Amino acid sequence: MSAAVEVYRDDLDASYAVDFGRDREPTQKRSRFPEYRRQGNPPSRVSGMHCRRQKRWTWGSGRGARMLNARAFAGSLAFAVASLAATAFGVVIDYRTVGNPGNANNPVNSLGAVSSAYRIGTYEVTNTQYAEFLNAVGRSNTNSIYNANQGTNANGGITQSGSSGSFTYAVKSGFANRPVNFVSWYSAARFINWLQNGQTTNVSSMESGAYTIPSNATTGSVIARSAAATVFLPTVNQQQKAAYYNPATTAYFAYGTSSNTAPTGGSGSSTAITNFTIANSANYNSSGTTAVGAFTNASFSPYGAFDLTGNVGEFSETANPTLATQVYSVGGAFNSATGSPALTGASFIAMNGSAAIGFRVAAVPEPSTLGLAGVGFLALVGLQVMKHRRRKMSA
Repeated sequence: MSAAVEVYRDDLDASYAVDFGRDREPTQKRSRFPEYRRQGNPPSRVSGMHCRRQKRWTWGSGRGARMLNARAFAGSLAFAVASLAATAFGVVIDYRTVGNPGNANNPVNSLGAVSSAYRIGTYEVTNTQYAEFLNAVGRSNTNSIYNANQGTNANGGITQSGSSGSFTYAVKSGFANRPVNFVSWYSAARFINWLQNGQTTNVSSMESGAYTIPSNATTGSVIARSAAATVFLPTVNQQQKAAYYNPATTAYFAYGTSSNTAPTGGSGSSTAITNFTIANSANYNSSGTTAVGAFTNASFSPYGAFDLTGNVGEFSETANPTLATQVYSVGGAFNSATGSPALTGASFIAMNGSAAIGFRVAAVPEPSTLGLAGVGFLALVGLQVMKHRRRKMSA
């Protein structure tokens, strides 16, 4: 046999010794070379080019490589999840954090006390966002999540095309950023469930999650929120606080424009006032909705949420205590005649929806950056402890 063949066989034997001794044998029988690991001197039966410790920065099958692979995979997974959360979903809700827990009620109506922090949608849910929901799970318009008035009424913003099983939906020109209306409380709850479940195309994803809706129900009484809900319709107290509570003074404003003076409204015949930068203005006493957040310098609450005065009234998840088929609504609407009672307090509305009713999404507090950093630090410490224990056991 030639010398070259003998060298090749020796190389194979050495490589096999490394693989078998460190990766293939049961843990209790593995050959260990602690002095090699600590000082970097390879054992006599393994030459340098076959030393698996030299492969620590590559993808491989050794123990160190497996740890590095796990860390790399975890990092890649975290990056992928963050990327999906930021870009993959069609509907992204912008929120404002409402802190200052433990505030007192508004003396005007004994509402507004909230014991914990939460987030409130900066804007009302728009026609564009609701159309995304319809195109995902509304191919058959199951449980009447689309109302024909949205297409036929002058104040509706979404049209339906095709036939049952292949319906598609489009937003009317000029209505993309206006609040969705002609939506029932049950349809709003189904939209919330769809958000909770990741905005899938599975029709069943809108039937449970934040709210477990009775089979095919489209009317009825208010449904209690699930304890696991991370998004939901705000309670009337959460609506009231987000609209009127002033954390700087611990008192309540009379209007959801951070003011005690009635806001400037529309003329009654126009869609709304035309100058959206007027201080303390809102869309009421007009003939229709305006884009959410249109009043850039005026119609926002102390916490930065827009249109909690005017535009559309909003469903809460709090029922009328004497009539379970009605819910509280806050903020009035475009067709409110004046900037008073409906704009300063709360009223009861039916759950079937109308041109002047929409909704807003609320959510649990977002994890703090410090909290996420703490979780990451603990995970890193855990990995290092595991690694240290394995080294001691193998020594």
